[in-house]
Amino acid sequence: MSLDSTPDERRAYILAALQTKGRLSTTEVSEHFSVSEDTARRDFREMAAEGLIKRVHGAALPMSPGTLPFQGRYKVSAEQKVRLARRAAQIVLRDQVVIVDGGTSNLELVRQLPKDLRATIVTNSPLIATVTNEHAHLEIIFLGGVFDKRSQMTLGARVLEQLHSMSADLCFIGVHGIHEDLGLTTSGYDEVAIKSAMISAAAEVVAIATSDKIGTAAAYKIGPLSLIDILVTEENAKSRALLEQNNIRTLLD
Repeated sequence: MSLDSTPDERRAYILAALQTKGRLSTTEVSEHFSVSEDTARRDFREMAAEGLIKRVHGAALPMSPGTLPFQGRYKVSAEQKVRLARRAAQIVLRDQVVIVDGGTSNLELVRQLPKDLRATIVTNSPLIATVTNEHAHLEIIFLGGVFDKRSQMTLGARVLEQLHSMSADLCFIGVHGIHEDLGLTTSGYDEVAIKSAMISAAAEVVAIATSDKIGTAAAYKIGPLSLIDILVTEENAKSRALLEQNNIRTLLD
């Protein structure tokens, strides 16, 4: 390659390579463009600051779409979310106690539940709680706490206390990134403890993930992929590669 590559050329290469490979090291960028690893690290640092990539030690990962504001996230892969939510709704059985974490995919999940379903929904999302108005037989337990405008969820010690007293049948956990190495990640620091408590409070854990979340990472780690019992996602090369190496049941769209 040319020794006088421009930052824009390197950025374009980095973004394209992450889409196909899922991970790119500073060494690979250095060798591809015949530049120093310091130059590659600077590229990674600047791109991470702009929210284009997620930096890890010596490498870059695709950035999760979950870093967008809530309203922006709701518009991402909207049609796919409806299909996946409709599929995931089939998991919920009559009279179950179901923890539903906040997030746009889980909001669509609750919309797709049968109108005559009798069950108990436990949630920290005001949007999820209110979207059930047409579900006459759903009992809603709302986890009160400090409302976080970014995530549109309640967080904090009070939510944790309530979760620690529960034993649910299912938990639909919200995740912003699902990556082979980093596991399950989210973009909010205070969300990690809440999500971990939700997972611990349920007999079975389900995640709905649009294809743009597979192979990506957000800032904060929830835990390994093994925390999920069922993954509801679209069947493609990325999801197949991920699932082949992990013992996760899948419902594929």
